Amino acid sequence: MPASAHDARLRPATGSLLPNLAAVAALLFLSIGNRETEGASHDRAFAPAALKVADAGELSATFVSPHMEAPLAGGKNVLWCGTLQLAWNAACDLLGGDIQLRGAEPLAAALNKRALTAADLDASSYVALAGRLQEGILSRIKDELASRFKGAATPRLASLGGGAARPQDIVTYAYLFKNLSFETPFERLRPLVFNGETEVACFGFERGKAAAAKMRSQALIHDYRGPDDFVIEIKTKSSQDRLILAKTPPGATLAEIIAAVHKRAAGDAPLGADVGDTLIIPKAGFDVTRRYAELEGKPIVLGGRSSPSDLMLAGVLQNIRFQMDEKGVVLRSEARMTLACGGPPPPRPTHVMIFDKPFLVMLQRRGSAAPYYAWWVANAQLLVRAQP
Repeated sequence: MPASAHDARLRPATGSLLPNLAAVAALLFLSIGNRETEGASHDRAFAPAALKVADAGELSATFVSPHMEAPLAGGKNVLWCGTLQLAWNAACDLLGGDIQLRGAEPLAAALNKRALTAADLDASSYVALAGRLQEGILSRIKDELASRFKGAATPRLASLGGGAARPQDIVTYAYLFKNLSFETPFERLRPLVFNGETEVACFGFERGKAAAAKMRSQALIHDYRGPDDFVIEIKTKSSQDRLILAKTPPGATLAEIIAAVHKRAAGDAPLGADVGDTLIIPKAGFDVTRRYAELEGKPIVLGGRSSPSDLMLAGVLQNIRFQMDEKGVVLRSEARMTLACGGPPPPRPTHVMIFDKPFLVMLQRRGSAAPYYAWWVANAQLLVRAQP
């Protein structure tokens, strides 16, 4: 890239629009591998000061999608993580087949395609369970997280909080954690003006620096058609994982552009970056929670299989925490769905407690095997009579 063009891209920002976190300077597709943080809390893998914490409803320029078929339009970020899909899959497995939602048919149809399954992940990186409260599903989730992540998991959605729930209600839950570091940290670079509007922090390497040889060796160029159309891969310490970044014109949907990038990254052996190359990647750091109101309250149709006729999707929550900087990428995500009967809760039973027949009165120390006073009241002789 000519020096003048490079300098123009680094010019100070003139606006303050929300930085594109999910699309950084390229579509980010992660087939992320695993690097365990043994004995350390998953929260410690993140740098809290660098995280933007928000409810998805507050992010006017970002759409958190339940599936990969979301349209790319209007200049919005589209953020997706597979934990909701894993939770959906677990619910389908428990109920014996696809779940249909009356009033949200297109969303259910997209999730029933199971675009992500257990085959796409290593077993050590996630937990996905579904079960009924009366069968101890919350305890199973807690035990599985402790066992799988050796006590390091930091779940937020693994319990129901103070919400009312019934024994027959179903909870389906997924937790995913990935921590990938680069063998050689990249260099922190001068801020970049992203999309001609917003100044963002960056990392990577600049052309001509001999000392950057180890950094360059981590950058693989799969397909380069020009400065605004290329697909690269950044190697991490995990040989089984791929971090792919692509700066390319958008497709109609997230799924479409992912498929196109996959194809471009699956060709001949990639080129290694050379001393004349430049790599500048914006940093990203966010902690976003979304409640999928468009799925909540929708009746579930199970095609005649044995299940309560008034079953509905009562609550759907997802949290996505992601960080990308010169040291590597870290992802932690959770999703929880609650399936409950759609009708009103059954009324509390009334209790008529009138001692008008023989009864027992007993006094006893807590923890003692025997009372120190007992009276079987068989008649009214010792009872206080009512005054006329």
